[in-house]
Amino acid sequence: MKGPDETPLSDRTFKYEKLESPVVFRLAWYAAAGTSGVRLTDYSEAESQVFEGKAMFTTKIDEEETTIRVWVDEAKTSVEIAVWTEDESTAKAQAEVIESRLLDSIEKYHILAEADQKKLDRSLVAKMCMDKIVYYILNNHPVSDIYYQVAHGREMMIKATEGEDLSPVALSTAGWLARIEGLPRDEKMPAELATELAKKSIEWKKQVHQFIGKYL
Repeated sequence: MKGPDETPLSDRTFKYEKLESPVVFRLAWYAAAGTSGVRLTDYSEAESQVFEGKAMFTTKIDEEETTIRVWVDEAKTSVEIAVWTEDESTAKAQAEVIESRLLDSIEKYHILAEADQKKLDRSLVAKMCMDKIVYYILNNHPVSDIYYQVAHGREMMIKATEGEDLSPVALSTAGWLARIEGLPRDEKMPAELATELAKKSIEWKKQVHQFIGKYL
C-alpha cells in the first residue's frame, strides 16, 4: 500500500469561507470518516492563534488498503483531501466522494439555525472523541487519555441532545466511566477491557452518526 511518505495518487484542495476553521475541520473529519470501516491513524490540531488541523484514516476500498488525509489550514483558508492507494482511479474517485460530502455538509451547515449548528458542532466533536478512543487504545495510550475522550464525548452528546430524550450514548458512557475510574491513570488499559471498550465505542459512533445524519 502506498503511504503518506509518498506523493498521494489524488490530492484535491479547495478554499472555504464564512465558517470558522475548527468547524470546517470537524466537517472534513466526518466527510472522510463518517462511514463504517474507517479508522483514525493520526491527527494533530495546532494550538496557535492560526488553526491547522490534520487527520489521517485508513480503510479498505475494493479490498485495497487506502489512506486518507484531511488537512485544514486557516492561514490559507484551504482544505486538502489526499488519498493513497494502489489504484489511481480508486484514489481519485474516493477523493471526489469525500470532497462532495464535505461541500454538501458545508452547504447544509450554512442554512441551519444557530441552535442546530451548535447541536451539530457538539455531535461532531463527540464523533471525533469516539474515533480517538480506538486510536488511543491501539497506540497504548494511558487510561487518563482514554477516560478523557469517553467523558468529553459523553458531555458533548448530552449538550447536543439538550431538550430531547437523553442519548443512549450518554447513558452507556456513564457506566463505562465508572468502570474506568478506578484504574491507574498513567498505565495502559488492561487488554480485555480495552478490547471491550473499543468494540463499544464503535457502537457509540454509529449512534452519534445517526444523530449527525439529522442535520447532514
